[in-house]
Amino acid sequence: MDTPLKNSWLLLSGVLLTVLAHLSYHFALAGWLAYAPFLIYMQQTSGTKSRLWLLLALFVAWSLATAKIITEPLSYLMVVMYSVPLSIIHFSGFIAWSPWRKHKLSFLIFPAIMTLLEWLQYSFTPLGSWGAAAYTQLDNPLILQSLSLFGLPGLSFLIYLVNFALSDWYIFRQFHLPAIRISALWVIGLLLFGGIRIHSYHVQPKTSLLAAAIDTDCRTSGLPLPSAEEKLFVNKALFERSQQAASMGAKLIVWTEAATVVCPKDEPQWHQDLQGFCRINKVNLIAAYILPLDTIHMQYDNKYVLVDSLGQIVYSYSKHEPVPGEPAKRGKEEIEVFKVDDSRLGGAICYDYDFPYLAKAFGNLGADIVAVPSSDWRGIDPLHTQMAAYRAIEQGHSVLRSTRFGLSAGINPIGEFVGFSSSFDQTDKILLVSLPSKRIPTLYQYIGDLLIYLSIVFLIVLAFISLLRFRRHKGQSDLSHEDVPGRNEARANPQTE
Repeated sequence: MDTPLKNSWLLLSGVLLTVLAHLSYHFALAGWLAYAPFLIYMQQTSGTKSRLWLLLALFVAWSLATAKIITEPLSYLMVVMYSVPLSIIHFSGFIAWSPWRKHKLSFLIFPAIMTLLEWLQYSFTPLGSWGAAAYTQLDNPLILQSLSLFGLPGLSFLIYLVNFALSDWYIFRQFHLPAIRISALWVIGLLLFGGIRIHSYHVQPKTSLLAAAIDTDCRTSGLPLPSAEEKLFVNKALFERSQQAASMGAKLIVWTEAATVVCPKDEPQWHQDLQGFCRINKVNLIAAYILPLDTIHMQYDNKYVLVDSLGQIVYSYSKHEPVPGEPAKRGKEEIEVFKVDDSRLGGAICYDYDFPYLAKAFGNLGADIVAVPSSDWRGIDPLHTQMAAYRAIEQGHSVLRSTRFGLSAGINPIGEFVGFSSSFDQTDKILLVSLPSKRIPTLYQYIGDLLIYLSIVFLIVLAFISLLRFRRHKGQSDLSHEDVPGRNEARANPQTE
């Protein structure tokens, strides 16, 4: 092997590639390379001090990556809120893999551990799926079709495997290594699958539903609450734009998250206004708004109501996964879908769709279209809307993401944007899109996170076998130690000086 790279250069390379791979202003190629320098570093070093340097490098990398999405009105304190847990989670993956780095299956152990940690993060913490390796491929439509097979875990597993293969190549300078051959075949196979899937989708006949995403003039992000005059202006504009969309043939209208603010005492009248509008215009409406619950300590209900074309409120939903630090009541409603023309419609709110389990719930109910009222900020525009496309591919349904301070888009079941509009552009704040009215089947709908469960079994079996071998080796060592000629006699008759 050539002279090893200096450890400091490996850490710096890993930091740079991680920053380039993740979140805004990213480069998809960097995602396949980002952790290779860290893996080489782990192979070339040992000891507590070197591991602490790795932790510091990961913290710097995730801090810089997160800083790329910080714009007004956010504070840079949010950097620490995400970079600290993300760096610790990823560092624990390297540490858990370290004892196995010389094992012949090390190339599978590393991606299994890292993918399992990602799954634990978005299944059991409020961080959602932010930081997942799969999100480095936002602009790679062919490889993204693999989400329909194994979901987010499958693509992340492959990316970590390729990173390991590249580190293996650097260390051994050989192309016939298992990690290299398996990852190369896997990538080629998925690229072919992606091309076939996209082509097959486009040649199939489809029915569609005309839908509209309506932007708002509401700029409220906390206290003080808007005045009565400001709310009147906002609400008037919302109804006028919705009326215009209905006149253009829209059957479904979706407002943005926090499209307006409604005081609790005014909510009954507000509901009547929504019902009257839908009854007159014969349109289905998802009206999202903020309902203040405590204006002193600022707590609110971030919700929407679904009003059908008969003017009936058929469902009320509160945000199930508030953003960390958001003073919103956590929704507990059972996920449901409703008939809109020939489609099954579901709905979530913004950050909810960073949690694959919620999209899976809609998939289990056979949702054809999921509306996602949202509110972003400049730093994650259009990143956050692109992330919603992952849920569309995983479950095979369309997504209508109506976004305040960001990119509104209609997304088809293979993750393509069939229409989009940014709230930062000078527009009429009406996005009209024709969405496929029927879902398409995906393997992931049926097997769910099978890859995760297989990874757990794989790691447990591996640990069990290793423990048995350790005990057997220890027993043999103890036996040979006791059988050394003369040792027992020496113990029985110790010599003293």
